[in-house]
Amino acid sequence: MKNQLVVIQPTPFCNINCRYCYLPQRTLSRRMSNATLAQIFQVLCASPFLKDELTCIWHAGEPLVLSIDFYRQAFLLQQQYNVNGLHISNAFQTNATLITQQWCDFIREHDIHVGVSIDGPQYLHDAQRVDRKNRGTFERVLKGIALLRANDIPYSAIAVVTGETVHYPDEFWHFFAELQPSRLGLNPEEVEGCNRHSSLHTLAGIEQYKRFLQRLLSLNEQSQSPLPIREFDTLLAKIQAGQVANNAGTNTPMSILNFDYEGNISTFSPELLSFTHPVYGRFTFGNVFTTQLEDILQDGKFVPMYAAIQRGIASCRESCDYFALCGGGAPSNKLHENGSFDSTETHACRLRIKITTDVLLEHLEQRYKVATA
Repeated sequence: MKNQLVVIQPTPFCNINCRYCYLPQRTLSRRMSNATLAQIFQVLCASPFLKDELTCIWHAGEPLVLSIDFYRQAFLLQQQYNVNGLHISNAFQTNATLITQQWCDFIREHDIHVGVSIDGPQYLHDAQRVDRKNRGTFERVLKGIALLRANDIPYSAIAVVTGETVHYPDEFWHFFAELQPSRLGLNPEEVEGCNRHSSLHTLAGIEQYKRFLQRLLSLNEQSQSPLPIREFDTLLAKIQAGQVANNAGTNTPMSILNFDYEGNISTFSPELLSFTHPVYGRFTFGNVFTTQLEDILQDGKFVPMYAAIQRGIASCRESCDYFALCGGGAPSNKLHENGSFDSTETHACRLRIKITTDVLLEHLEQRYKVATA
């Protein structure tokens, strides 16, 4: 069974103004029209790339800025064009500040998965996740989460980990252990788009991140209710299955399809959707009103871009011992850190893959030694 991942940007606007945000158009209060929605689902459902399941992630800008009626119409259009009986699921990646009881009712009605962006205790969260008046958003986020929990709506959490976060692993772990998300994702702060500096992209930052992960694993080991941490769980599943990565979804064409509020289409890393480049221009390959998805593979801009991405993947395969767990890295990280798709190691892959793998393997080895002593 094949699941097609689609990222839809219904608006570039976000109601808050995180200091590390990579989006260049987050003050632009535009929204996707119903005509564009309809055309997206018409093009998607006619595509040869869809097989069995379709997951739509509403993201990139704050999706709950738009009304419930907008999504009610969107889901009707999904079903209208779903003539082949695909199983379609929807997900919101939200800052949770706009969640109300009405939103909870709608989320339950349509079985929508919810991912909440929250960075940990208030002193960590409010240091970065502020509104346009430079006020912290922590209390508003917790209010939204409290509504989700009161309505028995499961949610995952994503925390951006900065150079400040890594000094507080115990407080970080205990905060999320009490919050009880269905899964916690760790996003080390990246150099990407508008965010041209990462507090972790130094030798000291990388070492501190390693100690941070080690402590999280140790706390999990001691707990009767360990936190489900995405990075560890994903890697452990690959190691146990002996799984060898071919390519990552972000560097495989059409594995992820991205649509902006105007109906422009991209593939590869969703983070590329909003940017322009002196060589490639905009990272879009047509528009749903003029382009069929299969035409993208012959697009004059796509072909040289994909060739450069492939060269980068080949270089990673030849030079990196972690390739089987990575598949060649995210094109957006390579471009923003190294200036080229045709490149290899980034700070992002050191943190996300190399350090995380080393920490997990060291932990498993130590556990085995204790068990067999």
